Amino acid sequence: MKRTALVLSISAVAVCLAVSIAYGQAPKPGQEQMKLAVLLGSWTLEGDLKAGIFGPPGKITGVERYEWLPGGFFLQMNREARGPAAAFRHIIIFGYDPTSKRHTGQFFDFTEGGSTSATIAITGNTWNWSGTGHTGNGKSFQERCTVTFSSGGGSFTVRCEVAADGKTWSPSYEGRYTKTK
Repeated sequence: MKRTALVLSISAVAVCLAVSIAYGQAPKPGQEQMKLAVLLGSWTLEGDLKAGIFGPPGKITGVERYEWLPGGFFLQMNREARGPAAAFRHIIIFGYDPTSKRHTGQFFDFTEGGSTSATIAITGNTWNWSGTGHTGNGKSFQERCTVTFSSGGGSFTVRCEVAADGKTWSPSYEGRYTKTK
């Protein structure tokens, strides 16, 4: 009986050792996550919303704050802004999917209940966002945006288009963002 217990104990230790060797240390954020770091900090925004699915046309002003979530794999954007209809709040969680080898964005509209899931192709100073979502009142849409960072990283522009059918695209938003911290 003691011999069986000893064999089982040694086996358990061997299994634990094999598992810890196989898994090694916890993964760390890599080069792909670090591409998101250009956004860290606070930004002011001035934009122009076009008439369409997102509401009446007009000016948008506000602030966006970007910070790493615990672990450093995901970057969170918190937006507080005012548009032509009212004040609003949004978040986006940016990440990287190693399986598809694409950056991702999950957008949530706290004011109206809409959301968007997107992939982001990053090439140099240009990010191309391509997503599908729904407004708070249930209207589905597809969205594509081009984000272009200045060479110094202190500003960027955004141009977006939206399509209800994925074929007929219309301008939906243009904005300029300036880093404040």
